Amino acid sequence: MPKIKNRKIISRTDLFRIDKFNIKFDNNQVRDYEVICGTGQGAVMIIPVLDDEIIFIREYAAAIDDYSLSLPKGKIDEGETVIEAANRELQEEIGYKSSDIKFLYLLDLAPGYVNHKTNIVIARSLSESKLIGDEPEPLDVIRCKINNLSSFLSSEKNIDSRVLSSIYILKEFTDDFG
Repeated sequence: MPKIKNRKIISRTDLFRIDKFNIKFDNNQVRDYEVICGTGQGAVMIIPVLDDEIIFIREYAAAIDDYSLSLPKGKIDEGETVIEAANRELQEEIGYKSSDIKFLYLLDLAPGYVNHKTNIVIARSLSESKLIGDEPEPLDVIRCKINNLSSFLSSEKNIDSRVLSSIYILKEFTDDFG
């Protein structure tokens, strides 16, 4: 394994920090890498399943200056478990809580230069429960039948890439699909 010889913070915002890594490889080559580092405990993305439907959200995404299809998601607050954060985000974003949340996968966003991790979970046994969230406008809640999922996703123009990864993980790596 290469060895990190030096690490220094070169910039910081409320959400991110940029670190410069000085890394020495086994062949004695030394390279500098800049890494975008999250400032929290990571995030959670939830695949909420109600009967034969998955519940999505559409919300404004500042980086693309457009609305994007996503799943309920958010940061894990200090002191929260992944499951607690998932249940809070479900209630804030779609008005449901779950008595059956299962961890599926820990997803690296772009491991070459971003250290942010998203915990992918599936939530079943949903019941109505609403918490006030931090969104600046109401989220568009969209329900899609599982058997129409491919058609639905192919008709969307802006999809959070973590959604596609989450659905793939659910379909290919688990017995929880369908």
